[in-house]
Amino acid sequence: MNRRSALLGLTLIGALPCAHARIARLGDAIDKAGAQRMLSQRMGKAWLGQLRPELAQRARAVQQASEARFERQLGELLSYAPTPEIAGSYRAMQHRFGEYRALLKSPPRPDRVDELIKASGEMLSLAHVATGQLQERSTAASARLVNLSGRQRMLSQRLALFFLADQHGARPDLVRRESEKARADFVTAMRELADAPEATPAIRANLELAQSQWVFLQAALGGQSQGPQAAKDVFIASENLLTVMETVTGQFARQLVQS
Repeated sequence: MNRRSALLGLTLIGALPCAHARIARLGDAIDKAGAQRMLSQRMGKAWLGQLRPELAQRARAVQQASEARFERQLGELLSYAPTPEIAGSYRAMQHRFGEYRALLKSPPRPDRVDELIKASGEMLSLAHVATGQLQERSTAASARLVNLSGRQRMLSQRLALFFLADQHGARPDLVRRESEKARADFVTAMRELADAPEATPAIRANLELAQSQWVFLQAALGGQSQGPQAAKDVFIASENLLTVMETVTGQFARQLVQS
Protein backbone atom coordinates (compact mmCIF):
# COMPACT_ATOMS: atom_id res chain seq x y z
CA MET A 1 0.00 0.00 0.00
CA ASN A 2 1.48 3.37 -0.97
CA ARG A 3 1.47 6.41 1.27
CA ARG A 4 -1.50 8.04 -0.46
CA SER A 5 -3.62 4.88 -0.26
CA ALA A 6 -2.80 4.55 3.41
CA LEU A 7 -3.75 8.17 3.98
CA LEU A 8 -7.07 7.91 2.18
CA GLY A 9 -7.84 4.65 3.92
CA LEU A 10 -7.77 6.43 7.26
CA THR A 11 -10.39 9.02 6.32
CA LEU A 12 -12.46 9.85 9.39
CA ILE A 13 -14.31 12.97 8.28
CA GLY A 14 -17.64 13.24 10.02
CA ALA A 15 -16.49 11.16 12.99
CA LEU A 16 -15.91 14.08 15.32
CA PRO A 17 -17.82 13.82 18.58
CA CYS A 18 -20.85 16.01 19.14
CA ALA A 19 -20.77 18.63 21.86
CA HIS A 20 -22.87 18.03 24.96
CA ALA A 21 -25.74 20.35 25.70
CA ARG A 22 -24.40 21.64 28.99
CA ILE A 23 -21.00 22.26 30.58
CA ALA A 24 -20.81 20.80 34.07
CA ARG A 25 -17.07 20.64 34.78
CA LEU A 26 -14.06 22.86 34.31
CA GLY A 27 -12.29 20.19 32.27
CA ASP A 28 -15.17 20.17 29.79
CA ALA A 29 -15.14 23.97 29.69
CA ILE A 30 -11.43 24.10 28.82
CA ASP A 31 -11.94 21.37 26.23
CA LYS A 32 -14.77 23.25 24.52
CA ALA A 33 -13.02 26.60 24.85
CA GLY A 34 -9.98 25.12 23.12
CA ALA A 35 -12.21 23.61 20.47
CA GLN A 36 -13.31 27.14 19.53
CA ARG A 37 -9.69 27.83 18.54
CA MET A 38 -9.71 24.77 16.33
CA LEU A 39 -13.05 25.62 14.78
CA SER A 40 -11.90 29.14 13.90
CA GLN A 41 -9.28 27.53 11.66
CA ARG A 42 -11.36 24.58 10.49
CA MET A 43 -14.10 26.89 9.22
CA GLY A 44 -11.51 28.86 7.26
CA LYS A 45 -9.91 25.70 5.90
CA ALA A 46 -13.29 24.44 4.73
CA TRP A 47 -14.13 27.78 3.07
CA LEU A 48 -10.87 27.62 1.14
CA GLY A 49 -11.43 23.96 0.30
CA GLN A 50 -14.52 24.91 -1.66
CA LEU A 51 -12.29 26.65 -4.19
CA ARG A 52 -11.34 23.12 -5.34
CA PRO A 53 -14.25 21.53 -7.25
CA GLU A 54 -13.21 18.02 -6.22
CA LEU A 55 -13.25 19.09 -2.54
CA ALA A 56 -16.21 21.45 -2.61
CA GLN A 57 -18.94 19.12 -1.35
CA ARG A 58 -16.84 17.67 1.46
CA ALA A 59 -15.53 21.08 2.48
CA ARG A 60 -19.01 22.60 2.50
CA ALA A 61 -20.23 19.90 4.88
CA VAL A 62 -17.26 20.45 7.19
CA GLN A 63 -17.85 24.20 7.20
CA GLN A 64 -21.53 23.86 8.02
CA ALA A 65 -20.89 21.40 10.84
CA SER A 66 -18.10 23.57 12.22
CA GLU A 67 -20.19 26.74 12.20
CA ALA A 68 -23.03 24.97 14.00
CA ARG A 69 -20.68 23.53 16.61
CA PHE A 70 -18.92 26.85 17.15
CA GLU A 71 -22.22 28.67 17.71
CA ARG A 72 -23.59 25.97 20.02
CA GLN A 73 -20.46 25.82 22.14
CA LEU A 74 -20.26 29.60 22.29
CA GLY A 75 -23.68 29.66 23.91
CA GLU A 76 -22.66 26.93 26.35
CA LEU A 77 -19.47 28.74 27.31
CA LEU A 78 -21.33 32.01 27.83
CA SER A 79 -23.76 30.24 30.15
CA TYR A 80 -20.91 28.58 32.05
CA ALA A 81 -18.62 31.64 32.32
CA PRO A 82 -17.61 31.78 36.01
CA THR A 83 -16.39 35.39 36.04
CA PRO A 84 -17.40 38.68 34.39
CA GLU A 85 -14.03 38.77 32.62
CA ILE A 86 -14.55 35.39 31.00
CA ALA A 87 -18.12 36.28 30.08
CA GLY A 88 -16.77 39.45 28.47
CA SER A 89 -14.32 37.41 26.40
CA TYR A 90 -17.13 35.29 25.06
CA ARG A 91 -19.34 38.27 24.32
CA ALA A 92 -16.48 39.73 22.29
CA MET A 93 -16.15 36.41 20.49
CA GLN A 94 -19.88 36.36 19.81
CA HIS A 95 -19.69 39.81 18.21
CA ARG A 96 -16.68 38.90 16.09
CA PHE A 97 -18.21 35.61 15.04
CA GLY A 98 -21.09 37.44 13.39
CA GLU A 99 -18.62 39.26 11.16
CA TYR A 100 -16.57 36.15 10.46
CA ARG A 101 -19.64 34.12 9.56
CA ALA A 102 -20.73 36.78 7.08
CA LEU A 103 -17.45 36.19 5.24
CA LEU A 104 -17.84 32.43 5.48
CA LYS A 105 -21.34 32.65 3.99
CA SER A 106 -20.03 34.48 0.94
CA PRO A 107 -18.86 32.48 -2.09
CA PRO A 108 -15.14 31.64 -1.71
CA ARG A 109 -12.94 33.78 -3.93
CA PRO A 110 -9.15 33.89 -4.29
CA ASP A 111 -9.18 37.68 -3.96
CA ARG A 112 -10.61 37.33 -0.42
CA VAL A 113 -7.99 34.89 0.88
CA ASP A 114 -6.11 37.60 2.77
CA GLU A 115 -9.38 38.71 4.38
CA LEU A 116 -10.11 35.12 5.40
CA ILE A 117 -6.67 34.72 6.97
CA LYS A 118 -7.09 37.94 8.95
CA ALA A 119 -10.59 37.11 10.18
CA SER A 120 -9.73 33.55 11.17
CA GLY A 121 -6.65 34.81 13.01
CA GLU A 122 -8.71 37.31 14.99
CA MET A 123 -11.17 34.60 16.01
CA LEU A 124 -8.28 32.37 17.01
CA SER A 125 -6.77 35.07 19.23
CA LEU A 126 -10.06 35.68 21.04
CA ALA A 127 -10.58 31.96 21.61
CA HIS A 128 -7.03 31.49 22.85
CA VAL A 129 -7.36 34.23 25.46
CA ALA A 130 -10.65 32.81 26.74
CA THR A 131 -9.18 29.29 26.96
CA GLY A 132 -6.28 30.60 29.01
CA GLN A 133 -8.67 32.39 31.37
CA LEU A 134 -10.50 29.13 32.02
CA GLN A 135 -7.27 27.19 32.50
CA GLU A 136 -6.20 29.67 35.16
CA ARG A 137 -9.23 28.65 37.24
CA SER A 138 -7.34 25.50 38.22
CA THR A 139 -3.82 24.90 39.48
CA ALA A 140 -3.93 21.21 38.50
CA ALA A 141 -1.37 20.13 35.92
CA SER A 142 -4.12 18.43 33.96
CA ALA A 143 -5.76 21.80 33.28
CA ARG A 144 -2.73 22.87 31.27
CA LEU A 145 -2.65 19.50 29.50
CA VAL A 146 -6.27 19.90 28.41
CA ASN A 147 -5.35 23.28 26.98
CA LEU A 148 -2.14 22.01 25.36
CA SER A 149 -3.66 18.90 23.78
CA GLY A 150 -6.62 20.96 22.65
CA ARG A 151 -4.28 23.40 20.94
CA GLN A 152 -2.89 20.54 18.84
CA ARG A 153 -6.31 20.28 17.22
CA MET A 154 -6.07 23.91 16.16
CA LEU A 155 -2.57 23.48 14.76
CA SER A 156 -3.69 20.61 12.53
CA GLN A 157 -6.32 22.90 11.02
CA ARG A 158 -4.09 25.96 10.82
CA LEU A 159 -1.49 24.09 8.79
CA ALA A 160 -4.16 22.94 6.34
CA LEU A 161 -5.67 26.43 6.15
CA PHE A 162 -2.33 27.98 5.21
CA PHE A 163 -1.56 25.23 2.71
CA LEU A 164 -4.84 25.90 0.90
CA ALA A 165 -4.38 29.65 1.21
CA ASP A 166 -0.98 29.30 -0.42
CA GLN A 167 -2.60 27.54 -3.37
CA HIS A 168 -4.85 30.55 -3.90
CA GLY A 169 -2.46 33.45 -3.68
CA ALA A 170 -1.66 34.09 -0.02
CA ARG A 171 1.64 35.85 0.66
CA PRO A 172 4.40 33.21 0.54
CA ASP A 173 6.34 34.78 3.41
CA LEU A 174 3.27 34.70 5.66
CA VAL A 175 2.48 31.10 4.74
CA ARG A 176 6.06 30.02 5.40
CA ARG A 177 6.33 31.84 8.74
CA GLU A 178 3.00 30.65 10.14
CA SER A 179 3.42 27.10 8.86
CA GLU A 180 6.90 26.75 10.33
CA LYS A 181 5.71 28.05 13.68
CA ALA A 182 2.71 25.70 13.71
CA ARG A 183 4.92 22.71 12.90
CA ALA A 184 7.44 23.56 15.61
CA ASP A 185 4.72 24.16 18.21
CA PHE A 186 3.03 20.86 17.37
CA VAL A 187 6.23 18.82 17.69
CA THR A 188 7.18 20.45 21.00
CA ALA A 189 3.73 19.91 22.48
CA MET A 190 3.61 16.26 21.41
CA ARG A 191 6.79 15.57 23.35
CA GLU A 192 5.44 17.36 26.42
CA LEU A 193 2.15 15.49 26.32
CA ALA A 194 3.82 12.11 25.94
CA ASP A 195 6.21 12.83 28.83
CA ALA A 196 3.53 14.13 31.20
CA PRO A 197 3.03 11.96 34.31
CA GLU A 198 -0.71 12.39 33.79
CA ALA A 199 -0.53 10.62 30.42
CA THR A 200 -2.05 7.20 31.11
CA PRO A 201 -1.29 4.16 28.93
CA ALA A 202 -4.56 4.81 27.07
CA ILE A 203 -3.58 8.42 26.43
CA ARG A 204 -0.10 7.42 25.28
CA ALA A 205 -1.61 4.89 22.87
CA ASN A 206 -3.71 7.62 21.30
CA LEU A 207 -0.74 9.98 21.21
CA GLU A 208 1.14 7.31 19.23
CA LEU A 209 -1.79 7.14 16.83
CA ALA A 210 -1.75 10.93 16.58
CA GLN A 211 1.96 10.80 15.81
CA SER A 212 1.31 8.43 12.90
CA GLN A 213 -1.38 10.78 11.60
CA TRP A 214 1.07 13.67 11.98
CA VAL A 215 3.46 11.78 9.68
CA PHE A 216 0.71 11.53 7.06
CA LEU A 217 -0.08 15.24 7.35
CA GLN A 218 3.58 16.17 7.06
CA ALA A 219 3.90 14.01 3.95
CA ALA A 220 0.84 15.65 2.40
CA LEU A 221 2.05 19.15 3.23
CA GLY A 222 5.49 18.44 1.81
CA GLY A 223 4.39 16.62 -1.35
CA GLN A 224 5.81 17.73 -4.66
CA SER A 225 2.36 18.18 -6.14
CA GLN A 226 0.59 21.41 -5.25
CA GLY A 227 -2.52 20.65 -7.27
CA PRO A 228 -5.95 19.15 -6.59
CA GLN A 229 -4.64 15.85 -5.18
CA ALA A 230 -2.34 17.65 -2.75
CA ALA A 231 -5.25 19.76 -1.51
CA LYS A 232 -7.36 16.65 -0.98
CA ASP A 233 -4.56 14.81 0.84
CA VAL A 234 -3.91 17.73 3.18
CA PHE A 235 -7.61 18.22 3.88
CA ILE A 236 -8.13 14.55 4.75
CA ALA A 237 -4.93 14.21 6.77
CA SER A 238 -5.78 17.26 8.86
CA GLU A 239 -9.24 15.83 9.60
CA ASN A 240 -7.78 12.48 10.65
CA LEU A 241 -5.24 14.07 12.98
CA LEU A 242 -7.95 16.29 14.43
CA THR A 243 -10.13 13.29 15.22
CA VAL A 244 -7.40 11.58 17.24
CA MET A 245 -6.49 14.75 19.14
CA GLU A 246 -10.17 15.28 20.00
CA THR A 247 -10.01 11.94 21.80
CA VAL A 248 -6.77 12.79 23.60
CA THR A 249 -8.09 16.16 24.75
CA GLY A 250 -11.22 14.51 26.10
CA GLN A 251 -9.12 11.99 28.01
CA PHE A 252 -7.13 14.75 29.71
CA ALA A 253 -10.34 16.72 30.37
CA ARG A 254 -11.87 13.81 32.27
CA GLN A 255 -8.90 13.86 34.65
CA LEU A 256 -9.79 17.37 35.71
CA VAL A 257 -12.69 16.67 38.02
CA GLN A 258 -12.85 20.13 39.60
CA SER A 259 -16.10 21.83 38.63
